[in-house]
Amino acid sequence: KEIYNKKEWENHLLNLHTSDVYSSWIWGEYKQRVGWGIYRLSVWDKEQNSLMACFQLQKKIKFKLFTILVIQGGIHLKTLSLNKHHQVLESIMNKYVTGKNNVIIFINQQSASSQNIDTGLLMCKFSPILNSKSYTYILDSNNNSLKGDALSKNWRHNLKRALNNSKLTYHSVLKLEERKRAFGDLEVFYTNLRGRKKFKTAIDFTLSKDLIIENNDFRIIEARLENQVIAIRIGFFSKDYVLDFLAASDELAKKTYANYLLLYKLIELTHSEGKSYFDCGGINPSENMGVFNFKKGLGGRLNINGPIWLNASSPIIKKAVRLLFSFTN
Repeated sequence: KEIYNKKEWENHLLNLHTSDVYSSWIWGEYKQRVGWGIYRLSVWDKEQNSLMACFQLQKKIKFKLFTILVIQGGIHLKTLSLNKHHQVLESIMNKYVTGKNNVIIFINQQSASSQNIDTGLLMCKFSPILNSKSYTYILDSNNNSLKGDALSKNWRHNLKRALNNSKLTYHSVLKLEERKRAFGDLEVFYTNLRGRKKFKTAIDFTLSKDLIIENNDFRIIEARLENQVIAIRIGFFSKDYVLDFLAASDELAKKTYANYLLLYKLIELTHSEGKSYFDCGGINPSENMGVFNFKKGLGGRLNINGPIWLNASSPIIKKAVRLLFSFTN
């Protein structure tokens, strides 16, 4: 069943075991703006007349020939079980892929994967695709890392420096006008950072800024040196975990360890609100060793952020796509 009403979709997500930014209504709006067709779909058990799952399907036609389907946030279930997941996957394949012409489907559960999810995908003949960018660090209750107990000696030392700096303060940005101002500051920091380090933007600021500013699931926090904003961080708070979504700062932040303060505060909020885990938002040590070491010092566990699972309407197309992906890092 396709859902067209925002409130109805959000209510469905609340009734599921998990959720994430990529299954949110807001993310669907953003992807529409960058050219994807969006279908917000709920799956129902006909016999029980009960909700089984939800997923947000992205669709695009490539070269006027191939239909590309993406479930970026994965499939979120009412009841976590291999049988339920397998049933939902089979229904998706039967409706959108099997028997169709030139259809390619990708599913990425992000950091919320599990043995049942992976087994269900394998049973439905999906193939995993991994590359060097498919990893992140996860903080959870297994080693008390959400409490800060697993911080490295260097991380703890730098955090203490930030906390002991009376001129450095932390603020949650709540009011709409302040959120607009804060996002504008983040844009400036991010642009300057890109100029220094030459990397691609993770998200189109022009097309996403109003969506992020107006949605309180995106928590905006900032560090000020006296009255000057020097660092901003945005975390997305879903039902069961928090994603370190976006961050940028100026040179003063480096000198005052402001980013240590903000990230620690975001993790504190994760723990105080009873979330299951904190996703550090990906790592890439081959291209950015500094950020890698910064996140590594939190003491989290290395986790596959995915993988991307692939299937297609024919074995030949599936093999060709896998070959293309083999050329990526």
